[in-house]
Amino acid sequence: MKIFLSGNSYGGWHSFANILSLLLIFVLVLAMAYFSTKFIAKFQAGNINNKSNIKIIESYRIGNNKFIAIVKIGDDYYAIALGKEEVTFIDKLNAEGLRLNNEGSSGAMDGTFEKVDFKDVLSKLKNKKSKDDEDTK
Repeated sequence: MKIFLSGNSYGGWHSFANILSLLLIFVLVLAMAYFSTKFIAKFQAGNINNKSNIKIIESYRIGNNKFIAIVKIGDDYYAIALGKEEVTFIDKLNAEGLRLNNEGSSGAMDGTFEKVDFKDVLSKLKNKKSKDDEDTK
């Protein structure tokens, strides 16, 4: 009894090579998109932060779509309230009373993010969960 195969044996390897090449192209496109996005973000952040007279020093969320921000305009600092459709001037601040070393800064609006180690965050979460579990017992 003879078994008939559709196509030849070359077709199986050819299909595998096609799938492998498509997968390689897909990974290459993802890598290019990732690195180009990183490059453009660094380029824009450098242009905006270095050439601008206006910088958001720190922001703090006080409600849904409501923030209080410290803004540096020229050499002066101002406190403003940001809402969904309004910006309200609160007061002019003196630079002596401000901590300007990014301690406690949210980084959400000024583009400067402090580096966080994932292992530290995970260990803190584990410790908190184990402490919560002990408290409930």
